[in-house]
Amino acid sequence: MISQGLLFLTPLFPMMLAILACFKTFKKNAGIFAAIAVLPAFLLSLLNLGQLEITYLSMPAVLLGSVWHTHPTGMTFLLFTSVLWFFSALYGIGYTKSDDKAQRFWILWLLTLSGNLGLLVSADIISFYGFFALMTFAGYGLVIHTGKELALRAGRIYLIMAVIGEMLILTALFLGSAATGHTSILAQDIAAAIPESNQINLLLFCLFFGFGVKAGIPLMHLWLPLAHPVAPTPASAVLSGAMIKAGLFAWISLLPLGYMHSSGWGILLIIFGFVASFGGGLVGMLQLAPKAVLAYSSISQMGLMTVTIGCLFLKPELTPLVIPVLAFFALHHALSKGALFLSVGINSQYRSIPIVLFVLGMLLPALSLVGIAGSGIQAKLLLKEGLYALYLPGIVMSITLSALATTGLMYRFLWLLRQERRESLQASPADHWMQLSWAGLLICGFLAPLLFSGNLETKSVLQQPIEYLGLLWVPVIASVFAFWFISQPLRASVPQGDLIVLIEPWFSVKEASADKKEDKNEQKVQPSLLNWVDKDQQPTPSAALEIFSRSQVAALLGVILLLANLMLWIN
Repeated sequence: MISQGLLFLTPLFPMMLAILACFKTFKKNAGIFAAIAVLPAFLLSLLNLGQLEITYLSMPAVLLGSVWHTHPTGMTFLLFTSVLWFFSALYGIGYTKSDDKAQRFWILWLLTLSGNLGLLVSADIISFYGFFALMTFAGYGLVIHTGKELALRAGRIYLIMAVIGEMLILTALFLGSAATGHTSILAQDIAAAIPESNQINLLLFCLFFGFGVKAGIPLMHLWLPLAHPVAPTPASAVLSGAMIKAGLFAWISLLPLGYMHSSGWGILLIIFGFVASFGGGLVGMLQLAPKAVLAYSSISQMGLMTVTIGCLFLKPELTPLVIPVLAFFALHHALSKGALFLSVGINSQYRSIPIVLFVLGMLLPALSLVGIAGSGIQAKLLLKEGLYALYLPGIVMSITLSALATTGLMYRFLWLLRQERRESLQASPADHWMQLSWAGLLICGFLAPLLFSGNLETKSVLQQPIEYLGLLWVPVIASVFAFWFISQPLRASVPQGDLIVLIEPWFSVKEASADKKEDKNEQKVQPSLLNWVDKDQQPTPSAALEIFSRSQVAALLGVILLLANLMLWIN
């Protein structure tokens, strides 16, 4: 009964608090509401972490018969999601104390949180899709919160990509229900029925690319490097740490992992994953803003998780072994990346923090993400151990080499923070809410193997010294080149959003005026993927000219529909 009560409150408690936050009486308490909103989810995840017994909450009168449940993978996701949202909310209390739009921010925060938690406990596709859409569209308000030109531009791209993703997801869910003969709307039944579907390739296409928008896979990642830098820092932390994991969780829940073998889809996902892992690292090292570097780092890390999903298509029998490891890897990334995002705001408060603690706080999550400290050691070793059974040494070696990209990104990130401190005229005053929440998230991330590993058998470094040394050699070599790279003046940079700067002019509408003629002598700036320091070029097109009409959005959606139709012919 306790679990069922907490299960009921997990998505609904934040929603109720969002309604209360709308009233002026509770305006000053909205930040506190955001912090306590995760308590039912946190308690539920602690009670059920590592438990194989599944608790169901059936509500036949809701929608088409909603079913919410607890299960081991979902509880791991629910645990790190609630922890990250909690500390980010505490951080946000200090971050928004002088923001006159704080009430609106917290209302949208609570609605986004409700969607994020709700999808993690939904067993049926109707509830799952409803919460997923709530998270997506309420999250749009967090992205554009500042109302600045760049934020509105990022919001437009975010919204367009979200609509594309929602279209593909709905198509997949309809086809998935049809695969069961419309006898079930449970995600596990749909996943089991997909291998027997007449439209299996179309279904897998829609699932992979639809949820791939949120997961930041190549070609569907365009919103991510734009949204993270412009969103308020606490929102960036949950966007990268928790919300993009919703795409991964959806793949685990709805893809037929363990039910089918497919070399084609396995290889495709592995290729996409490694392109994201290494490509995200390369592009991220050519960024000029710390949060943009972290955005590409998230793309890179999500690439490794995509590779793991692809491996399960090649070796379905590994699914029960690898999925818990993948969930722990997601937990490790969420807490480490969240701490790194929060450190961007702490960076300006360096004078109020003892130098040793400040340096440790900056280095620990970075070293953890590389895989040589904290939860990163266990996450990398467990993942490699799980994939050794593939007997594909190239896959494991490529995952090891991905530390090249991560090491370079962390050097670039820390270097940019150092430059910001040097260029700042004076340090910001200390904010205890921000500093304590940052410290709390650092501790949780570092001690994750002890606190949140559940049934996973984690070993200390002393028990596996040879394996640990295998994690060290790539970062050590990469450090030499990365240190040389960042010490040189950056001669070229890649604009945030990379490919989007080439796509936007196709869909932009030029403003015309009857009484003004265009200056023929004005030189037109051509969009480029590389911005050279010695050339007078604009980094991105002006957002004022980026007005997307309905017909143009429809044209972009039509491209996706054409690709989907091609999948019909493949069947």
